[in-house]
Amino acid sequence: MARRSPSAGDWQRWQQAQAREALRQQRAEAAALKAAQRQQRAEYLASREAETEERTRQLHNRVRELESVLQAGLRRPARIDFGSLKRAPKQPPFSPGPLGSPIPAPNWEEFEPARPGALGALLGGQARYEQRLGQARDQFEHARRDWEQAEQCRLEQLAEHRRHNEAILAKKQRETDEHNERVDRMAKGLQSRDKAAVEGYLQHVLRRVPMPPDFPHQSEVVFSPQAEQAVVRLQLPGRDVVPTVRGYTYVQSRDEIKAVPRPSKEAGDLYRSLVAQVALLVVRDLFDADPALQEVAFNGHVDTTDPATGQRVYPCLISLSVDREAFERLVLDQVRPEVCLRHLNALVSQHPYALEAITPILDFDRTKYSFVEGMDAVATLDSRPDLMAMSATEFEHLVRQIFEAMGMQGWTTVPSKDDGVDGVVFNPTPFVGGLTIVQAKRYKDVVGVSHIRELAGAMEEKKAGHGILVTTSWFTSGGWQKARDHGRIELVDGNRLVHLIKEHLGKDVLIGIKRPRNASTGPTKSSIPEQGHRG
Repeated sequence: MARRSPSAGDWQRWQQAQAREALRQQRAEAAALKAAQRQQRAEYLASREAETEERTRQLHNRVRELESVLQAGLRRPARIDFGSLKRAPKQPPFSPGPLGSPIPAPNWEEFEPARPGALGALLGGQARYEQRLGQARDQFEHARRDWEQAEQCRLEQLAEHRRHNEAILAKKQRETDEHNERVDRMAKGLQSRDKAAVEGYLQHVLRRVPMPPDFPHQSEVVFSPQAEQAVVRLQLPGRDVVPTVRGYTYVQSRDEIKAVPRPSKEAGDLYRSLVAQVALLVVRDLFDADPALQEVAFNGHVDTTDPATGQRVYPCLISLSVDREAFERLVLDQVRPEVCLRHLNALVSQHPYALEAITPILDFDRTKYSFVEGMDAVATLDSRPDLMAMSATEFEHLVRQIFEAMGMQGWTTVPSKDDGVDGVVFNPTPFVGGLTIVQAKRYKDVVGVSHIRELAGAMEEKKAGHGILVTTSWFTSGGWQKARDHGRIELVDGNRLVHLIKEHLGKDVLIGIKRPRNASTGPTKSSIPEQGHRG
């Protein structure tokens, strides 16, 4: 049976089916595209949410890091093993490289021409062979000379390379030996309480105080062997280490990760806690690292810019002075740092986050005063000795010991002809304490107004709160009046000096000079204040 030809109706139905299939595919593709777009959108939103959570997580980790500086530091001992400070020289085996391999010598077999066969020799090949053989020998000898020169050059370069390597190793060995000798000297000096050695050791301790990596590690330390006291000035981290945001939230409508600001009070409290933690950890490490140390004075400063002047300033935010006995009674892993500092009578800025400065308990600048080793001037006082028989240096040290016996911190400075500063005394008592310039005069003649003016000038230059002029002789009435008018200068004449030595040092002394006519008795009582009081 013959096949029926498609009719017009069949064609129309086929076209309609094709159109329906095309429409179905179009709709399917559109649906797939929308699904893909929804999936892509969902993945994008999920990535933004994850980014928001990650930034918030990092922020919370930072806050926890700042809140746990003290606790983290307490987990390890601070004492330094001197063996760990020593170095072992790195002496890798000598590596000559290509110079260590001899240059291959030329091989005659590579130059020797092939001998002619019997037939070739009969046909003149022997003569040609002899000619080529002579040429080959010349070439071989030339190659041999070149090789000998090259090999000699290699050996010379190898020897030079070896000498250079040995020189480097010897230099490293010397540097290592010198470093290890310094470590040994520091260890011995720490044992003997040498001032420079103890200061160097404590500097090592301060550099090892565990802090976040972005914290500064600038510090300086001065050690008094007589008092077994370390005075530390340390740069605190700036307030910018405290995050100014509390967290992050994702605003989908604006496709924005928005920072949630941290309240200023919360930021201030966090910074105050951080400053307190740093102070306690530093003091703890110093006491832990040096069992012989008896007292630590700590001043924490921050390096910043004064918004009013644009100048760099270094305000003190915290000041603390504590002895070992009081500090070792603390259970540091249980304390609240700010409360602990109040217990230790520390001075802390009321608004450290605002960089509000305080006057330190002990404040001195090592660039202004060069402190010398103390000496026991009291030990040189025999029964009823004459103070005028003492040297000027012994007299100055005697004055220092009087102040220390009164509860102040005193150091003797190198005598200065320019500003007349013989000593610097620190009264740790808040409000009435501070930096005091001392001039000790072992004079036979009366001391007048000009000396008072000199002391006042030194106080002004050094920004000292108080000045004390001590002499073995007397003051004129004008001198006493000048001191009273100034208001911050105390005078101690010979009579009062004898009384102070008896009262505070338990020694009877005399001053072998006659009283001049123009001397004044001054006040009826000594005008030097006891610690915590001002006369």
